Amino acid sequence: MAKPAYRKVIADLHTCEERYQSLLDSIPATEDARLQSALSVLKSEVRHRRRLEAELLIAVESERERIGQDLHDDLCQRLSATAMMTSVLATRIARKDSRSGAELQKISRLINDTIESCRLLSRGLHPVTLTANGLPAALDELAERMPDGINFLWPHGKRIELEPETALHLYRITEEAVGNAVKHAGAKRIAIELDVLGGRTVLVIQDDGKGFERDPTANGMGLRNINYRAGAIGAELTIGQRKGGGTRIRCRLPGPKAPQSSPKEMDLEQSL
Repeated sequence: MAKPAYRKVIADLHTCEERYQSLLDSIPATEDARLQSALSVLKSEVRHRRRLEAELLIAVESERERIGQDLHDDLCQRLSATAMMTSVLATRIARKDSRSGAELQKISRLINDTIESCRLLSRGLHPVTLTANGLPAALDELAERMPDGINFLWPHGKRIELEPETALHLYRITEEAVGNAVKHAGAKRIAIELDVLGGRTVLVIQDDGKGFERDPTANGMGLRNINYRAGAIGAELTIGQRKGGGTRIRCRLPGPKAPQSSPKEMDLEQSL
């Protein structure tokens, strides 16, 4: 069985790092020459590393899509058939043994609950709605998956046309930020804004969690993923404390320089 594509990309990244170190070690000892050579090597290796990291993201998303599709098309369908047969069998048995029939109906309901969980997992792995209906619709679906007790404010506005790759990165940034807020920051209220300000698409995610004790860009794999995805689409990313406590993440896509009188972002502070 072939290894997943992302493993090959990771191996290439390690090879890149080893080659970089080897080249540095072979640089002439003369100070000026060493500096110029180091800069040249560094630029080359940074470009190479960025290309490999982009390939890694593509490979990871491809793998997630495959697994999500398999869950939906194969496992969910098999479970649906099993639930249907169990329900039919429960009805038949109940005619002779009502107690056993009732137990089988419980099993059928449990299978149906498992199907729903499987479908939620499938949508999380690969948001089909994003491809079909755009980012706002995918964020609607994300809001529906919020755990009980989470106040999720998402004022669905106009549809914003985005390149598929850009939309996917913004969706993953939002998903990661929301996941961090709920699982790690203990947030109970989360607000999301997606708008076009001064000709540039802006995504803002805020929560009322415990925030960060130090530089948030260095905290956890989740925030490193957010930083990398923002960089992959050339977006300006700021992560910091929200007034009143919590975290504020702002991601602004590249675009024309905004006029001095550009519109202000929605004041989500009052919403939280």
